[in-house]
Amino acid sequence: MRYIPKKHRDPQRAVPAGRCALCGGELYSGSSCWRLCGRILCEDCVLQWVLAELAPYHTVCGEVRK
Repeated sequence: MRYIPKKHRDPQRAVPAGRCALCGGELYSGSSCWRLCGRILCEDCVLQWVLAELAPYHTVCGEVRK
């Protein structure tokens, strides 16, 4: 009987599990990401997306809105 050692997966050859909806960057299994309003976003893009969504509520302190 021969002993065949297990091959460990090479992370550089991993297949992406998804893509970021904003930048199109590859997301791999186990990587941190955000699912917001049906979109999957990487950590680099989530702040940009949230700020864009909240832009209508942006104001300057002391400014009077009509």
